[in-house]
Amino acid sequence: MTNDETSTHHGTLPEPTNLRDTLERAGIEHLDVDEERVVVIYQQAILMVTATDGQVTATQELDVELWEAAPRSTAPDPESVLTSFTDEVVAATDTTPR
Repeated sequence: MTNDETSTHHGTLPEPTNLRDTLERAGIEHLDVDEERVVVIYQQAILMVTATDGQVTATQELDVELWEAAPRSTAPDPESVLTSFTDEVVAATDTTPR
């Protein structure tokens, strides 16, 4: 984002979840950074996802930060991208077979 502007969204998953597996199932591109963070490309935007309660392999709480908006984005605001991403991850978690 420009001018040192950041937008962060906090999300809660229904249960401790392997975020890497969930992103794979949802078809969302991602790159591991470390045990607590994953870089995600979502709707052409670049997001940093941080497990705030442990590791990405077993997290229930996460922060999603918009690092770079999508080129030529028509989203009304960065928060809508973050909310949409979080909703999609929660939906993918809810449909995970146990």
